[in-house]
Amino acid sequence: MPHLIVENIRLRFGRQRVLRGVSLTQEKGECLALFGPNGAGKSTLLSVLSTRLRPHGGRFKLGGVNGLDNPELIRARTLFLGHSTGLYGHLTAVENLRFFSDLRGLEISDSTLRKSVTDVGLSRFADRPVGGFSAGMRKRVALGRLLIAQPSLLLLDEPYTALDAQGVDWLNTRIRIYLEGGGSVILVTHDPERVAALPHRQLRLENGTIAS
Repeated sequence: MPHLIVENIRLRFGRQRVLRGVSLTQEKGECLALFGPNGAGKSTLLSVLSTRLRPHGGRFKLGGVNGLDNPELIRARTLFLGHSTGLYGHLTAVENLRFFSDLRGLEISDSTLRKSVTDVGLSRFADRPVGGFSAGMRKRVALGRLLIAQPSLLLLDEPYTALDAQGVDWLNTRIRIYLEGGGSVILVTHDPERVAALPHRQLRLENGTIAS
């Protein structure tokens, strides 16, 4: 059985149909790269799979768990990074990772949290409030959560935005390691060149459906 099964997901905002019956499957250790024009429903699909939005029809299963019936279990098994990093500007990089780990019920030592900040190239800024960070630095801190969480599905919405070349290489390296460990990734991007460094399968969304 595939690790992720998405069947006929439909969602509308008012009278506008955003997802018009999206179906797909994904295996463990697989990276799906979603392409398509703006407004095709890519980000909306990730929001459904992360349980941030509830669809009006269809269903999905992750590891055999029905996502619509068990959203709390899905949230425990997924990690979502959208256009907002979800960081708190008044907290330091280490404190943000501590807050995240506490929310997930993870028992993480301070040394491990600091190592995560070092591993994303921000050791000199570990104890500075992230409100003063550049967009690329904030993205690195947010991606540092990959180093302390153990999700089975990683949902990334335009993860390369605001990253310099070094940051892109770091992210692709972390994703490859994650995939080799059996994790699955769904990645939305407009940049095929950057995702080309990853082993991936491409899908294209157009007008709320998977294009053939």
